[in-house]
Amino acid sequence: MIPPMLLDVGLIAIGFVLLWKGSEYFVTAAAEVARRIGVSDLVIGLTLVSLSTTLPEFVASTMASYAGSGGIAVGNAVGSNITNIAFILGTCMILEGYKVEPLVLKRYGIALLSVCLLFVLFAMGGITRIEGVLLLSIFVGYMIILSREKHTRREMREATKEMRGIPVEPSWKVMGRLLIGVASVFIGARLLVDSAINIAASLNVLESAIGSTIVALGTSLPEFAVSLRALRENYEQISVGNILGANTFNMLWVIGFSALINPLELDRNLLYFNVPVMIGITILLLIFIRTGYQLKRKEGIVFIIIYILFLIKNYY
Repeated sequence: MIPPMLLDVGLIAIGFVLLWKGSEYFVTAAAEVARRIGVSDLVIGLTLVSLSTTLPEFVASTMASYAGSGGIAVGNAVGSNITNIAFILGTCMILEGYKVEPLVLKRYGIALLSVCLLFVLFAMGGITRIEGVLLLSIFVGYMIILSREKHTRREMREATKEMRGIPVEPSWKVMGRLLIGVASVFIGARLLVDSAINIAASLNVLESAIGSTIVALGTSLPEFAVSLRALRENYEQISVGNILGANTFNMLWVIGFSALINPLELDRNLLYFNVPVMIGITILLLIFIRTGYQLKRKEGIVFIIIYILFLIKNYY
Protein backbone atom coordinates (compact mmCIF):
# COMPACT_ATOMS: atom_id res chain seq x y z
CA MET A 1 0.00 0.00 0.00
CA ILE A 2 1.34 3.45 -0.95
CA PRO A 3 1.86 5.77 2.06
CA PRO A 4 -0.57 8.75 1.92
CA MET A 5 2.29 11.30 1.95
CA LEU A 6 4.04 9.60 -0.97
CA LEU A 7 0.76 9.45 -2.89
CA ASP A 8 0.21 13.19 -2.37
CA VAL A 9 3.74 13.94 -3.59
CA GLY A 10 3.06 11.84 -6.70
CA LEU A 11 -0.24 13.63 -7.33
CA ILE A 12 1.51 17.00 -6.98
CA ALA A 13 4.06 15.91 -9.61
CA ILE A 14 1.22 14.91 -11.95
CA GLY A 15 -0.48 18.23 -11.22
CA PHE A 16 2.73 20.08 -12.16
CA VAL A 17 2.87 18.33 -15.55
CA LEU A 18 -0.82 18.93 -16.29
CA LEU A 19 -0.50 22.62 -15.38
CA TRP A 20 2.58 23.08 -17.56
CA LYS A 21 1.34 21.24 -20.66
CA GLY A 22 -2.23 22.47 -20.25
CA SER A 23 -1.04 26.08 -20.21
CA GLU A 24 1.01 25.49 -23.37
CA TYR A 25 -2.02 24.03 -25.16
CA PHE A 26 -4.20 26.88 -23.95
CA VAL A 27 -1.89 29.72 -24.99
CA THR A 28 -1.36 28.40 -28.54
CA ALA A 29 -5.08 27.78 -29.06
CA ALA A 30 -6.17 31.04 -27.42
CA ALA A 31 -3.66 32.99 -29.51
CA GLU A 32 -5.03 31.43 -32.71
CA VAL A 33 -8.64 32.17 -31.67
CA ALA A 34 -7.71 35.80 -30.88
CA ARG A 35 -5.92 36.11 -34.21
CA ARG A 36 -8.97 34.81 -36.11
CA ILE A 37 -11.28 37.37 -34.53
CA GLY A 38 -8.97 40.19 -35.60
CA VAL A 39 -6.71 40.81 -32.60
CA SER A 40 -3.23 41.89 -33.71
CA ASP A 41 -0.15 39.77 -33.05
CA LEU A 42 1.31 42.64 -31.02
CA VAL A 43 -1.62 42.81 -28.59
CA ILE A 44 -1.72 39.01 -28.32
CA GLY A 45 1.99 38.81 -27.60
CA LEU A 46 1.99 41.55 -24.97
CA THR A 47 -1.23 40.69 -23.10
CA LEU A 48 -2.46 37.16 -23.78
CA VAL A 49 0.88 35.52 -22.98
CA SER A 50 1.01 36.99 -19.45
CA LEU A 51 -2.70 36.31 -18.96
CA SER A 52 -2.40 32.68 -20.01
CA THR A 53 0.74 32.01 -17.97
CA THR A 54 -1.16 33.14 -14.85
CA LEU A 55 -4.05 30.79 -15.63
CA PRO A 56 -2.67 28.07 -13.28
CA GLU A 57 -2.40 30.60 -10.42
CA PHE A 58 -5.94 31.77 -11.15
CA VAL A 59 -7.46 28.28 -11.17
CA ALA A 60 -5.46 27.03 -8.16
CA SER A 61 -6.23 30.08 -5.99
CA THR A 62 -9.90 30.09 -7.03
CA MET A 63 -10.25 26.40 -6.11
CA ALA A 64 -8.44 26.93 -2.81
CA SER A 65 -10.66 29.90 -1.96
CA TYR A 66 -13.80 27.91 -2.80
CA ALA A 67 -12.55 25.09 -0.54
CA GLY A 68 -12.07 27.56 2.31
CA SER A 69 -8.26 27.41 2.17
CA GLY A 70 -7.54 31.12 1.97
CA GLY A 71 -3.95 30.56 3.09
CA ILE A 72 -3.23 28.54 -0.05
CA ALA A 73 -5.18 30.98 -2.25
CA VAL A 74 -3.24 34.06 -1.11
CA GLY A 75 -0.01 32.16 -0.52
CA ASN A 76 -0.06 30.90 -4.10
CA ALA A 77 -0.37 34.43 -5.56
CA VAL A 78 2.21 35.98 -3.23
CA GLY A 79 4.55 33.00 -3.55
CA SER A 80 4.23 33.03 -7.34
CA ASN A 81 5.34 36.66 -7.42
CA ILE A 82 8.37 35.77 -5.31
CA THR A 83 9.11 32.67 -7.40
CA ASN A 84 8.77 34.57 -10.67
CA ILE A 85 11.32 37.20 -9.68
CA ALA A 86 13.70 35.42 -7.30
CA PHE A 87 13.81 31.95 -8.89
CA ILE A 88 12.72 32.28 -12.54
CA LEU A 89 14.13 35.69 -13.42
CA GLY A 90 17.12 35.06 -11.14
CA THR A 91 17.91 31.82 -13.00
CA CYS A 92 17.57 33.54 -16.39
CA MET A 93 19.84 36.37 -15.22
CA ILE A 94 22.51 33.87 -14.21
CA LEU A 95 22.27 32.08 -17.56
CA GLU A 96 22.49 35.35 -19.49
CA GLY A 97 22.27 38.98 -18.40
CA TYR A 98 19.44 41.16 -19.69
CA LYS A 99 19.30 44.56 -21.31
CA VAL A 100 15.99 46.18 -20.42
CA GLU A 101 14.21 48.93 -22.34
CA PRO A 102 13.38 51.97 -20.11
CA LEU A 103 9.77 51.73 -21.32
CA VAL A 104 9.45 48.26 -19.75
CA LEU A 105 10.19 49.75 -16.33
CA LYS A 106 7.78 52.61 -16.92
CA ARG A 107 4.92 50.45 -18.23
CA TYR A 108 5.18 47.28 -16.13
CA GLY A 109 7.39 48.11 -13.14
CA ILE A 110 5.51 51.10 -11.75
CA ALA A 111 2.17 49.34 -12.26
CA LEU A 112 3.42 46.24 -10.42
CA LEU A 113 4.77 48.16 -7.44
CA SER A 114 1.55 50.21 -7.22
CA VAL A 115 -0.76 47.19 -7.16
CA CYS A 116 1.51 45.38 -4.66
CA LEU A 117 1.26 48.34 -2.28
CA LEU A 118 -2.52 48.46 -2.81
CA PHE A 119 -2.64 44.74 -1.98
CA VAL A 120 -0.75 45.39 1.27
CA LEU A 121 -3.27 48.09 2.19
CA PHE A 122 -6.17 45.68 1.65
CA ALA A 123 -4.40 42.73 3.29
CA MET A 124 -4.05 44.43 6.68
CA GLY A 125 -7.68 43.74 7.56
CA GLY A 126 -8.30 40.81 5.23
CA ILE A 127 -9.42 41.16 1.62
CA THR A 128 -13.19 41.55 1.31
CA ARG A 129 -15.43 40.84 -1.68
CA ILE A 130 -15.78 44.58 -2.32
CA GLU A 131 -12.00 44.92 -2.43
CA GLY A 132 -11.92 41.91 -4.75
CA VAL A 133 -14.30 43.70 -7.13
CA LEU A 134 -12.09 46.80 -6.96
CA LEU A 135 -8.99 44.76 -7.83
CA LEU A 136 -10.80 43.15 -10.78
CA SER A 137 -11.98 46.57 -11.99
CA ILE A 138 -8.41 47.87 -11.90
CA PHE A 139 -7.33 44.75 -13.79
CA VAL A 140 -9.82 45.42 -16.60
CA GLY A 141 -8.65 49.04 -16.82
CA TYR A 142 -5.01 47.96 -16.84
CA MET A 143 -5.64 45.50 -19.68
CA ILE A 144 -7.36 48.21 -21.75
CA ILE A 145 -4.51 50.67 -21.18
CA LEU A 146 -1.89 48.01 -21.95
CA SER A 147 -3.52 47.05 -25.24
CA ARG A 148 -3.79 50.68 -26.40
CA GLU A 149 -0.34 51.92 -25.41
CA LYS A 150 2.39 52.65 -27.92
CA HIS A 151 5.20 50.11 -27.94
CA THR A 152 8.84 50.22 -28.95
CA ARG A 153 9.86 48.78 -32.30
CA ARG A 154 11.82 46.08 -30.51
CA GLU A 155 8.79 45.02 -28.46
CA MET A 156 6.65 44.97 -31.58
CA ARG A 157 9.19 42.84 -33.41
CA GLU A 158 9.57 40.37 -30.52
CA ALA A 159 5.83 40.08 -29.86
CA THR A 160 4.85 39.56 -33.50
CA LYS A 161 7.62 37.02 -34.06
CA GLU A 162 6.50 35.15 -30.95
CA MET A 163 2.95 34.88 -32.30
CA ARG A 164 4.00 34.03 -35.85
CA GLY A 165 5.70 30.95 -34.46
CA ILE A 166 2.25 29.53 -33.63
CA PRO A 167 1.07 27.39 -36.57
CA VAL A 168 -2.32 27.92 -38.23
CA GLU A 169 -4.51 24.84 -37.67
CA PRO A 170 -8.03 23.74 -38.65
CA SER A 171 -10.78 25.13 -36.40
CA TRP A 172 -11.62 21.74 -34.85
CA LYS A 173 -7.98 21.25 -33.86
CA VAL A 174 -7.81 24.72 -32.33
CA MET A 175 -10.96 24.17 -30.26
CA GLY A 176 -9.79 20.70 -29.25
CA ARG A 177 -6.46 22.10 -28.11
CA LEU A 178 -8.24 24.86 -26.20
CA LEU A 179 -10.54 22.42 -24.39
CA ILE A 180 -7.71 20.00 -23.60
CA GLY A 181 -5.63 22.89 -22.26
CA VAL A 182 -8.37 24.22 -20.00
CA ALA A 183 -9.29 20.73 -18.74
CA SER A 184 -5.63 19.90 -18.02
CA VAL A 185 -5.13 23.13 -16.06
CA PHE A 186 -8.28 22.54 -13.99
CA ILE A 187 -7.42 18.90 -13.23
CA GLY A 188 -3.78 19.76 -12.48
CA ALA A 189 -4.77 22.61 -10.18
CA ARG A 190 -7.25 20.40 -8.33
CA LEU A 191 -4.62 17.70 -7.77
CA LEU A 192 -2.11 20.31 -6.64
CA VAL A 193 -4.43 22.10 -4.21
CA ASP A 194 -5.95 18.96 -2.66
CA SER A 195 -2.56 17.29 -2.22
CA ALA A 196 -1.05 20.49 -0.80
CA ILE A 197 -3.83 20.69 1.81
CA ASN A 198 -3.16 17.06 2.78
CA ILE A 199 0.59 17.62 3.07
CA ALA A 200 0.09 20.77 5.17
CA ALA A 201 -2.08 18.76 7.57
CA SER A 202 0.35 15.82 7.67
CA LEU A 203 3.42 17.97 8.34
CA ASN A 204 1.53 20.33 10.66
CA VAL A 205 2.68 23.39 8.72
CA LEU A 206 0.68 26.45 7.71
CA GLU A 207 -1.32 26.19 4.50
CA SER A 208 0.12 29.56 3.51
CA ALA A 209 3.64 28.07 3.66
CA ILE A 210 2.65 25.23 1.32
CA GLY A 211 0.79 27.67 -0.94
CA SER A 212 3.72 30.08 -1.10
CA THR A 213 6.26 27.37 -1.96
CA ILE A 214 5.06 24.08 -3.45
CA VAL A 215 1.83 25.35 -5.03
CA ALA A 216 3.45 28.60 -6.18
CA LEU A 217 6.34 26.74 -7.81
CA GLY A 218 3.96 24.47 -9.69
CA THR A 219 1.73 27.28 -10.94
CA SER A 220 4.80 29.31 -12.00
CA LEU A 221 6.09 26.64 -14.39
CA PRO A 222 4.46 28.28 -17.47
CA GLU A 223 6.23 31.58 -16.68
CA PHE A 224 9.49 29.63 -16.40
CA ALA A 225 8.92 27.98 -19.78
CA VAL A 226 8.03 31.29 -21.49
CA SER A 227 11.01 33.10 -19.93
CA LEU A 228 13.49 30.38 -20.92
CA ARG A 229 12.17 30.26 -24.48
CA ALA A 230 12.25 34.05 -24.76
CA LEU A 231 15.80 34.09 -23.39
CA ARG A 232 16.92 31.42 -25.87
CA GLU A 233 15.45 33.37 -28.79
CA ASN A 234 16.82 36.73 -27.53
CA TYR A 235 13.36 38.17 -26.74
CA GLU A 236 14.54 39.90 -23.56
CA GLN A 237 11.67 42.39 -23.40
CA ILE A 238 9.04 39.64 -23.61
CA SER A 239 10.87 37.68 -20.89
CA VAL A 240 11.07 40.57 -18.40
CA GLY A 241 7.70 42.01 -19.41
CA ASN A 242 6.07 38.59 -18.97
CA ILE A 243 7.33 38.31 -15.38
CA LEU A 244 6.32 41.84 -14.42
CA GLY A 245 2.98 41.51 -16.20
CA ALA A 246 2.24 38.11 -14.67
CA ASN A 247 2.99 39.43 -11.17
CA THR A 248 0.63 42.36 -11.72
CA PHE A 249 -2.07 39.94 -12.92
CA ASN A 250 -1.56 37.80 -9.80
CA MET A 251 -2.29 40.76 -7.53
CA LEU A 252 -5.31 41.97 -9.52
CA TRP A 253 -6.90 39.03 -11.39
CA VAL A 254 -5.97 36.10 -9.13
CA ILE A 255 -6.42 37.77 -5.73
CA GLY A 256 -9.45 39.77 -6.91
CA PHE A 257 -11.41 36.76 -8.13
CA SER A 258 -10.38 34.60 -5.15
CA ALA A 259 -11.68 37.29 -2.78
CA LEU A 260 -14.90 37.41 -4.77
CA ILE A 261 -15.40 33.67 -4.09
CA ASN A 262 -14.62 33.99 -0.38
CA PRO A 263 -13.17 36.87 1.69
CA LEU A 264 -9.46 36.21 2.27
CA GLU A 265 -7.70 36.32 5.63
CA LEU A 266 -3.89 36.46 5.88
CA ASP A 267 -2.08 34.62 8.68
CA ARG A 268 1.02 35.97 10.44
CA ASN A 269 3.40 34.08 8.14
CA LEU A 270 1.90 35.78 5.09
CA LEU A 271 1.38 39.21 6.60
CA TYR A 272 4.70 39.61 8.40
CA PHE A 273 7.09 37.59 6.22
CA ASN A 274 5.96 36.51 2.75
CA VAL A 275 4.24 39.76 1.76
CA PRO A 276 7.21 41.93 2.93
CA VAL A 277 9.56 39.63 0.98
CA MET A 278 7.39 40.08 -2.13
CA ILE A 279 7.45 43.87 -1.78
CA GLY A 280 11.18 43.85 -1.03
CA ILE A 281 12.26 41.81 -4.06
CA THR A 282 9.91 43.79 -6.32
CA ILE A 283 11.59 47.03 -5.23
CA LEU A 284 15.02 45.38 -5.53
CA LEU A 285 14.25 44.26 -9.10
CA LEU A 286 13.16 47.77 -10.09
CA ILE A 287 16.37 49.18 -8.56
CA PHE A 288 18.45 46.62 -10.50
CA ILE A 289 16.66 47.58 -13.73
CA ARG A 290 16.98 51.31 -13.07
CA THR A 291 20.77 51.13 -12.55
CA GLY A 292 21.90 51.07 -16.16
CA TYR A 293 18.81 49.24 -17.48
CA GLN A 294 20.63 45.93 -17.22
CA LEU A 295 20.08 42.80 -15.16
CA LYS A 296 23.43 41.21 -14.37
CA ARG A 297 24.45 37.67 -13.42
CA LYS A 298 25.61 38.70 -9.94
CA GLU A 299 22.18 40.22 -9.31
CA GLY A 300 20.62 36.92 -10.39
CA ILE A 301 22.73 35.15 -7.76
CA VAL A 302 21.37 37.57 -5.13
CA PHE A 303 17.82 36.63 -6.13
CA ILE A 304 18.53 32.89 -5.93
CA ILE A 305 20.02 33.28 -2.44
CA ILE A 306 16.93 35.24 -1.35
CA TYR A 307 14.68 32.50 -2.77
CA ILE A 308 16.53 29.73 -0.90
CA LEU A 309 16.30 31.68 2.38
CA PHE A 310 12.60 32.31 1.68
CA LEU A 311 11.96 28.56 1.29
CA ILE A 312 13.85 27.71 4.48
CA LYS A 313 12.06 30.36 6.57
CA ASN A 314 8.62 29.08 5.52
CA TYR A 315 9.29 25.68 7.10
CA TYR A 316 11.59 26.47 10.02
